[in-house]
Amino acid sequence: MDEKQFMPSSSKTHKVFYGWWIVLISMLGIASGTAPFLFASIGLFMLPLGEEFGWNRAQISALLPILTVSLMIAQPLAGRLIDRVGTKVVLIPSTIAFGIGLAAIPTLVSELWHLGLILFFLGTFGVAANTMPYLRTISTWFDKKRGLAIGISISGIGVGYTVVPILVQYVINTAGWRSAYYILSAIVVFVTIPILLLFLKESPADIGQRADGNPAESGNQSGVQAGLSTREAIKKREFWLLVFIFICIAFALHGILIHLVPLLRDKGLNADTAAIIASVMGGTVFVSRIFIGYLIDHYFAPKVALIFFALSALGFLLLSVSSSLVVMYMAAIMIGLSLGAEVDLLAFLCGKYFGLRSFAEIFGILFIAVLLGSSFGPVIFGYGFEAMASYSGVLTFCVLLNLLALIIVNMLGPYPSLDK
Repeated sequence: MDEKQFMPSSSKTHKVFYGWWIVLISMLGIASGTAPFLFASIGLFMLPLGEEFGWNRAQISALLPILTVSLMIAQPLAGRLIDRVGTKVVLIPSTIAFGIGLAAIPTLVSELWHLGLILFFLGTFGVAANTMPYLRTISTWFDKKRGLAIGISISGIGVGYTVVPILVQYVINTAGWRSAYYILSAIVVFVTIPILLLFLKESPADIGQRADGNPAESGNQSGVQAGLSTREAIKKREFWLLVFIFICIAFALHGILIHLVPLLRDKGLNADTAAIIASVMGGTVFVSRIFIGYLIDHYFAPKVALIFFALSALGFLLLSVSSSLVVMYMAAIMIGLSLGAEVDLLAFLCGKYFGLRSFAEIFGILFIAVLLGSSFGPVIFGYGFEAMASYSGVLTFCVLLNLLALIIVNMLGPYPSLDK
């Protein structure tokens, strides 16, 4: 594939705006990034690791804060670096580190602390193998259709959530858990990285255009710089409302994301059926991210959030009161819809409330809210199960957290003018 055939020139207008290729490239990068390949896959490895090393669910879950805390520390720094030197300079080395770290798990782990050390490495040096650099790039390429572009690109998480459970469970069944990690590493190293190197363009200015494919005007890209500084953003009421909303949502959603397969096994489902339901949830994330991206381009995004966060509250309620196979599928779909309304909404609202001037750094700080929730959610799920021999108590708590998030979403104000 020759990238030049997709790039506009001064003499010819191409039908496909290159920004849409950037969206597809970003979708691939996100699909093979930290969320699907590492965080969400832990639940699939939880039982095999326990069988081989004797670790229980609480012990494995307790290691996840090492990953998320290291991400919390590294992400704002990576965001500031991206804002200053560009996306690829940070993204490519970080993705290489991520691929190496995945291969290190089956190669080096024999003690629980070994896994914790590798998770720290992945969080610190693989920090940009995440959504942030892609969303910064997408927000640069698009203005009028930014919500849809973000939704399509982040639907890569849904692609990962759909493919990873089936792929990983198949490899575990046929070749063991170590081979499954090697497969994930190989995809990152031999597929994702070459595509990023060859085809990712950081800005429409690189090909003589502005956002949405408009012709460049004397190289002026001032629209990219419009918005607040990081210091100005953190003084805004909306900043802290977003922090509290996404702590609540991430706690619930990422807690169940890690523990869904073990929870379903406890309800009497076999490993393959549990993996299929997890895959259905991932497929729902894929579809909902695109649909939500379209909706937030046309409707006030906080109102869209109300609908989808209410659905996840109902999904948690269903998981807590029923063991019916049909109900499990319904709950997975409802929670998947809310997962589809998570990071893309945060990115979209970050751009709308604070602009693009310091987008990567502000988003990196806001994303700490997601990481905080993601840190404590799986741990509380694990310890809740060990204490009660059931997930029912923590599932009820997640219903309450979703309802609290709905109340706070209603407090968000209109988008400000950020032209100056």
